[in-house]
Amino acid sequence: MADVETRAVHATLADHLNDLVAVFDAEGRCLFLNRTGRRLLRLDPDASLDLRLEDLPGSADRDRFANVVSAVRAGDTWTGSMSMASPITGEFPTRSTICPLTLDDGEPGFGWVAKDTTTDRDVIRSLRQRAFYDPLTGLSHRSLFLDRLDLLLRRVSGDPTPVAVLFVTPDRFKEKINRFEQSAGDVLLKAIASRFPEHLATDQSVHRWGDEDFVVLCERVDDEADALAVAEEVARCFRDPFTVGDHVVMLTASCGVALGVPGSMTTDELIRHADAAAQLAKNTGGGSIRLFDEELRARAMRRAELEDELWGAAGRGELVLHYQPEVLLRTNEIVGAEVLLRWRHPQWGLVAPNEFIPIAETSNLIIEIGDWVMREAFTQCAALRHRHPDRDALVIAVNISAKQFVAPDFADKVATVLADTGARPADVCLEITESVLLDDAEETISRLGQLKALGVHLAIDDFGTGYSSLSYLRRFPVDILKVDQSFVSGLGHDPEDSAIVQAVIHMGRALRMTTLAEGVETAHHVIELRELDCDVAQGFHFARPIPFEQYEALLDAGDDWLNSSTG
Repeated sequence: MADVETRAVHATLADHLNDLVAVFDAEGRCLFLNRTGRRLLRLDPDASLDLRLEDLPGSADRDRFANVVSAVRAGDTWTGSMSMASPITGEFPTRSTICPLTLDDGEPGFGWVAKDTTTDRDVIRSLRQRAFYDPLTGLSHRSLFLDRLDLLLRRVSGDPTPVAVLFVTPDRFKEKINRFEQSAGDVLLKAIASRFPEHLATDQSVHRWGDEDFVVLCERVDDEADALAVAEEVARCFRDPFTVGDHVVMLTASCGVALGVPGSMTTDELIRHADAAAQLAKNTGGGSIRLFDEELRARAMRRAELEDELWGAAGRGELVLHYQPEVLLRTNEIVGAEVLLRWRHPQWGLVAPNEFIPIAETSNLIIEIGDWVMREAFTQCAALRHRHPDRDALVIAVNISAKQFVAPDFADKVATVLADTGARPADVCLEITESVLLDDAEETISRLGQLKALGVHLAIDDFGTGYSSLSYLRRFPVDILKVDQSFVSGLGHDPEDSAIVQAVIHMGRALRMTTLAEGVETAHHVIELRELDCDVAQGFHFARPIPFEQYEALLDAGDDWLNSSTG
């Protein structure tokens, strides 16, 4: 094949490549530039070439380019990153190879092959953005926060200046947005995130931690007072109302603060401390700031001990059920009992439920323990039915946790335990706290319907403390409304509590539901509830929670049960 034909073939091949291909003579004049090169440099594809070698590198690489050319003139081939310059669109990054060539006339020249890496760079930037930054709020993810915190706590300069971590959680966030359309949560989170920068200094950064949680990292604080001052400033982010569509939303936030000295604390420890402080802030009603101190440290250690010991407690026979009778107010007859869990530890004795139940609820332990409670209670329910076959109303009520209730197979699990234990569905009542029913009401109605189809009773526990919509309440296939004890305690001397109890009882009657008052502790409570036409009551006035054997004895006592229970 003639040289001319060979050059034509090479030129055709070069024109079909996706990389820039250029040939220069020894003086740096461009002899050939393929179509991709003309496109990248925004040159007319049919115009004559008026391009020199020194025209190609971008301004950032001009100085380095002279050294590259010298090396190639000496016979070396150079490969590396090199910015190139377009007269129209400016500079763009490339991966380039520049090599010595021998031209047709035997004279030396240069060859330049370059791949545009703009797309690669954009992809890397996009991947990094996704990996480290939240696309909704623009804040960095927890991974970037953890890396930064770890570096600060491992400072090797001997600088003892403390680092502070603040956990910030908007109070009742889901309750606030449930009345709006689905996108309201995103709108509100973006609005919250946008307020942080104006309240933080340059050495303070905010990151998105969870669904609606944020974490603030203070790289240097003088002391606890300094950290608390930052928390007060963060709280200002929530003082003005937020706008969601045409609606105004007022929010408060709970904040937990913890300090760590570099070299004396790990990242995990500091985060646990801040989280413990945040939990305390939430538990005190929200809108507050709590600092992790020695008292909280003791609580955290106690909590860790309890959680370790709670694992396997059911298998070791340490969990027991107690029963608190439920009494028909018209006749003082026992019509059932609420099953309450107790933990009898071999060294610590009886552990209070308010100590270990929250620990179980914040971990997957609540599933294991809840399954054990249900199976044990149903077994004892079947034993009671066998012992009292002619007693029509003798229902045991079992509390169901949020994690149990939302599990997709929960109704199937209840059906299996009923079949395994021989308990009658009509003798079982499942109690679900009102606040659990607030999330996704349509799904809640479906789940309640599945349980109701099994034949069990359903109760809403702590009614009045949540924010149930009456329209949804009418659709819930519920049998019992349990009036929360916080309202019952004020009966007769607190007009607001009395009004709430009366309204719940009237609502229950209108919806053909049984009303049950919790926390009945005095004879005066009983009188007030009877006047309000409440159906059933439970509380210390009648009986404290007692072991199963004592509950059986009360049932056997017949009409004298009340005297037996009160001594």
